[in-house]
Amino acid sequence: MAALTEFEVTAVPINDPTNEVKVKFVQATADYANAEKELEAEFNDKSDQKRVYGPVAFAIDGKDNTAWGIDAGPGRRNQSRKAVFIPEKPLAFTNGAVLTFKLQQNHGGNNSDDNENHNLGRFRLSVTSATNAVADPVPAEVREIFQTPASSRTPAQAAAVFSAWRATAPEFKDVNDKIEALWRQYPEGTPSLVLRALHDHGPGDEKRVTHALARGDWLKPEKAVTPGVPKILPPLSPEADDSRLTFARWLVDPHSPTTARVFVNRLWQAYFGIGLLETPEDFGVRAPAVSHPQLLDWLAVEFMRPSIIAPGESSIAPPWDIKHIHRLIVNSATYQESSRTPPELAQRDPNNRLLARGPRLRVDAEIVRDIALDASGLLDEQIGGAPVTPPAPAFLFQPPASYGPKTWRDETGPERYRRAIYTFRFRSVPYPALQTFDAPNGDGACVRRLRSNTPLQALVSLNEPIFVECAQALARLCLEQGGNDAERIRYGFRRCLGRPPEAREMRELTSLLRREKNYIRDGWVDTAALGDKDKALFPPKGTTPTELAAYTVVARVLLNLDETITKE
Repeated sequence: MAALTEFEVTAVPINDPTNEVKVKFVQATADYANAEKELEAEFNDKSDQKRVYGPVAFAIDGKDNTAWGIDAGPGRRNQSRKAVFIPEKPLAFTNGAVLTFKLQQNHGGNNSDDNENHNLGRFRLSVTSATNAVADPVPAEVREIFQTPASSRTPAQAAAVFSAWRATAPEFKDVNDKIEALWRQYPEGTPSLVLRALHDHGPGDEKRVTHALARGDWLKPEKAVTPGVPKILPPLSPEADDSRLTFARWLVDPHSPTTARVFVNRLWQAYFGIGLLETPEDFGVRAPAVSHPQLLDWLAVEFMRPSIIAPGESSIAPPWDIKHIHRLIVNSATYQESSRTPPELAQRDPNNRLLARGPRLRVDAEIVRDIALDASGLLDEQIGGAPVTPPAPAFLFQPPASYGPKTWRDETGPERYRRAIYTFRFRSVPYPALQTFDAPNGDGACVRRLRSNTPLQALVSLNEPIFVECAQALARLCLEQGGNDAERIRYGFRRCLGRPPEAREMRELTSLLRREKNYIRDGWVDTAALGDKDKALFPPKGTTPTELAAYTVVARVLLNLDETITKE
């Protein structure tokens, strides 16, 4: 889609180059123009000027804040459009003239290097001596079909001609309105790059020749190279071609077990925090030794071949069945070992490379957020769908923090609490709450996350808006359970840790609750500051705002316990 702010033409007579004449246009027609509407947020130019785009007449009205728009909506964009501009009077020059066309396109954003341009992709200009010309309403591809006799047209051509006519026929108004309503339901798409083999573009296309480059300089190609695999690995099939499909089949060939070994190693890493090979990004000769090479090989073979799902069962897992490997690992005695570490074992094997105990590790960044949402009852469990934009500091999406301004609207509905995996992330602007818990940037592949333990993490889980809302929601759940303080605390504790509190833990939490009630009752803290300013004065039936605020403090503590976000 594009927006043409102004269309201007000047004429200079060849025999009088100092006499420049500006052409005045009085009429414009187009085969399509979108309804008048304001520019989308991504085209913000950091001015207070209201800019709109719509009818083609906007391109000759002399105003910089209006433009001809051709946005037909998702599913109907990227089509050729036509516009005809009629001057006030014909141009006549005895010895000819030089015409200069000026296309103003001022309806983009302030950063043309980013995704903020709103310009024509390509265009063609022509002139005519006709005085009554109008934009042809028939699409160019349909006009070409007219060159074929009706009796010789294919069904697809006949359908295209009928659709073009039907869209303009008054007797089909009701049908056209229904079709238009359906088009408005078409979802907005996300552009995606797609690879296609060069020789698949059409008949006669030749394969591109690739050369080795001298010192990486593309201006200095050396000998031609062909697709292949390292000779230390099993060869490609002799009868196979050099397509990507051949390479894909080679990757999963039973005689080439590297793929299976790499994959099961990453699954093991997900469960134990460290793979059987410590460097999953490097299975080469410089990698450290595999801690249990026979186990890695056995898992890889088990992954590649059909297997009985469990002893005594007749069900067979198909080859490359990921669930089968998950089941094997979590049902193993090794995984089910206690994660408690005796001092002598911690000294001998601090990283648990001998697998003498079960895994104990802080969960990944996305799971930290999901645990808080789930424990508080806020988690939106919808599967799939578009990404969401939960609260984030606005300055992150403006220069200099961001390369060019970006649109980020804080979600306000249930989508605000969707799983962290659905959080939209710009490549150059990671989501801060996740990055603090070691989520990687989006500008590179990452197969092994490093885990850190910093004060910033506690600051995020105590004060980040979503975590605060989780604490407030958990406090409400505890109060809604009824009963006395001890029962409420036990309920909240179980929601976060999955076990009842010990006596020592109950004493600490009960003492905290009592102190906070007194602290809030004495006026040291505003209840709205803790209990959600919109709901603080409306606690669950039978409770008080002071109780809601005090339980919010307790809920913050429960959500920030090490055990809450640690897998063990």
